[in-house]
Amino acid sequence: MLTNNREKQNDLRAMGNLCRYHDIKYDTDLHEQFIAWLKKKEIKWNVRSNKNNYHIASQISLKDVLSSLGKLPMEYRIFGLFVLTSGLRTEESIVAFNNHSKICHDGIMELFWDRKTKKTNAVFCHPKIHGKILYSVNKSGIKRNMKSSILGCELRYLRKLNYTINATKLDPLLAEFMQGRRGNVSQRHYFLPMMNNYRNKWINVWKNLIQ
Repeated sequence: MLTNNREKQNDLRAMGNLCRYHDIKYDTDLHEQFIAWLKKKEIKWNVRSNKNNYHIASQISLKDVLSSLGKLPMEYRIFGLFVLTSGLRTEESIVAFNNHSKICHDGIMELFWDRKTKKTNAVFCHPKIHGKILYSVNKSGIKRNMKSSILGCELRYLRKLNYTINATKLDPLLAEFMQGRRGNVSQRHYFLPMMNNYRNKWINVWKNLIQ
């Protein structure tokens, strides 16, 4: 049994590529059989441990994160606060931030994106941040200015902090809805009114935190 590390991932990728080459050259379905075999043996492509990720996230201090954000250049400080308060995934945050003027209405951003297993519903936009989103960001600038050695943690961990605050200080079900974990088409009619009911409380909770 190989250790679940980068070398194992490279070996699996090489075998997968060989199967694809064989399929193309000889018109076979070897790659499909290879994938089915991996699933049967419960062999994972990904070497990351979710358990370890949550352990790391639990050690992150909101105070330290806010302190690190406060030291960033203004444009990335605002973007970082947007990621923290919205709870969106990094890719989603970039798209939402860059299209903010089109999709933010009365402090609520109704996104409802669906990317395979990743879903995005609706999130709040804090008034202290709303009026400062007057520019766009890109991946290269974010990687350069917001890497973990500068921020103190990976940018994606801000999403976990967001959930903790919303679940403990607002409502757990609403927190899950805003993170895309629940809320099908029929449930939107339940959660969207909830957002309007909780909006002022949410603003005050985050206002005290990001002051």
